[in-house]
Amino acid sequence: MDRSAFLNRFLTMLLLLAAAALAGCSGSSDVIPGEDDDEAQAPVEQPGDDPSDDPADSGSEPSVHLSAADSVVPAGGTASLTWSSQNVDSCNASGGWSGAKARQGSDTIGPLSRSTTFTLTCSGDGGNAVAMLSVSVLGVVTLDWQPPTENVDGTPLNDLEGFRIYYGQFSRNYTDDLQIADGGSTGYELSLPSGSYYFAMTALDADGNESTYSNEVVKVVN
Repeated sequence: MDRSAFLNRFLTMLLLLAAAALAGCSGSSDVIPGEDDDEAQAPVEQPGDDPSDDPADSGSEPSVHLSAADSVVPAGGTASLTWSSQNVDSCNASGGWSGAKARQGSDTIGPLSRSTTFTLTCSGDGGNAVAMLSVSVLGVVTLDWQPPTENVDGTPLNDLEGFRIYYGQFSRNYTDDLQIADGGSTGYELSLPSGSYYFAMTALDADGNESTYSNEVVKVVN
């Protein structure tokens, strides 16, 4: 599409980040574009064997396996956990859950308002085994913008048809986009998993011509 032939003082089409927060939670924070914002890596769950109903065998190495039905849930949703262990006498939960657990079983934890890490530690004569996993919670990012009103030559813009929102987890490297087929819109909400996201927008005319990018904004969804 011909971006150079279209739009005005496109820089006056300011993309604003009005809010970004988990539903029911105000724990998100702004960051400045270009700053390092390394996301904590989700712990890797430990491989496990089939559950055993026999007591722990003396000297046998213990193992534990922990899994979740869904790795991403909506705000206010629940985490459905299932686990099994072998060669252990006892298991204890920590992190997003707590208490003594059977050597195998399932549990539902929630409602969740933010991304949560679950840890299960099982012990036997052969030592300890630990399994960890994280369940992300979708956050809502609200974008507001000021639409352009003129073409690049200063003439009135009369055929604004819509916008395209670009976003990704690296500055000016957008991996996703969505189109808004309404030239009169001035805002949009997206549901996204935890992470840092960079946003920019373009405008579209009736012929499908696309403008240059707007300014870039960034938000952290916890």
